[in-house]
Amino acid sequence: MSSRRNLLTYLATATLARAATESTGPALLLTSIAVLGNGASGSYLVASLTGAAAIGGPVVGAVLDRSRRPRLAFGGAMVGLAVGIIGIALFIGHAPLPAIMALAAVTGLAYPALTGAWTAQLPPLVTPAMLPRAYSADAGTYSVASIIGPPAAAALIAVSVKAPLWLPVILLLMALAMLRFVPLEPRARHAHHSLLSDLRHGAATIVRRLPLRRTILITTIAFAGQAAVFICTPLIAQQLTGSLAFTGVIFAALAAGGVIAAGLTLRFPVTRPDATIIVTTVISGIALAVIGLAHSAALVLIGAFVIGLTEAPQLTAMFLIRSRESPERVRGQVFTTASSLRMSAFAIGSAVFGSMLVFGTTTVIWAGVGLHVIGLALGLAAGPPIRRSSVRRRRQTTRTAAPDSAPAGPRTLAP
Repeated sequence: MSSRRNLLTYLATATLARAATESTGPALLLTSIAVLGNGASGSYLVASLTGAAAIGGPVVGAVLDRSRRPRLAFGGAMVGLAVGIIGIALFIGHAPLPAIMALAAVTGLAYPALTGAWTAQLPPLVTPAMLPRAYSADAGTYSVASIIGPPAAAALIAVSVKAPLWLPVILLLMALAMLRFVPLEPRARHAHHSLLSDLRHGAATIVRRLPLRRTILITTIAFAGQAAVFICTPLIAQQLTGSLAFTGVIFAALAAGGVIAAGLTLRFPVTRPDATIIVTTVISGIALAVIGLAHSAALVLIGAFVIGLTEAPQLTAMFLIRSRESPERVRGQVFTTASSLRMSAFAIGSAVFGSMLVFGTTTVIWAGVGLHVIGLALGLAAGPPIRRSSVRRRRQTTRTAAPDSAPAGPRTLAP
């Protein structure tokens, strides 16, 4: 019963915090279009916000792995993100764009703590038997967050041009209030490894573990391709309906697919994560192509819905592979690094696709499809899919890992 309570409080906090992060990007994009008058400036701000994770993610993960007071660390990340968003809301339209981009970059440093690093908290909160379903439920929080955050942010543009930015601030304060109920216990600091040593060990894990490397290649490059949907959605909404308000409907269709898939994933847990990564990427690319070919709102909504259907199983598969392939000592760092690479790819994709809008939304969408193909090609070139029997052997190997892979203290961020 304790594990179930732990999971419920974890999921409630995760949903609120991730609804905040999911809504921040769309809110910033919509406010930028309304205040600054063009989508390109908004894409640069989103790129600055998420791009900071490229540098901050691995360090944030390593620091959280070593933190003796994780509750304080996560609370600080929530407060830092909220303060940064408030600053952007106050200064956008008044300060030069480069200054707002710099503020967005600093604000984005908190992202890895609320995405990958938070997922790495699950193992000590639940029993080993509950962990696969717990990861599925955690993946579902992204879908629930996406159905709460972006559509609500889009709807708030009707209230005022800056109202969308206040939504993530409120959600972060609610998550901060819930954080005190999550049993993140103080733990001993790693006594025998320096921060630099842990960073090197985490990087080596990503490079040397074939399934992990393949998964990161595929999901990172394909996620950059999905930035095309994010950047083009407001403009597609305007083209189809003449109003930015339809942006929220498209985001809601995507999120609805995610919520349905999350429920199905809980009922039918992912058992072959390596194959799931490949299949969901193929389906996502096809759905993106449908949006590129669409000349009606109905087809755009269908494409967005199908993309949403792929999210929960793909995220669950990613979490299972990261957990399976990572030594306990650096598991939190592996989670945040992989998450940061995805966010950074999304940031680069946002900036590039924003610049490509002069060629039209169709061109941008097809460029996103191309990135799905490239990601699959590079990932498959990294080696053949691992068979289920090989997964079992690797799990056995992980359980008997060398002392260098074991945690130095009695508890770690993600054992």
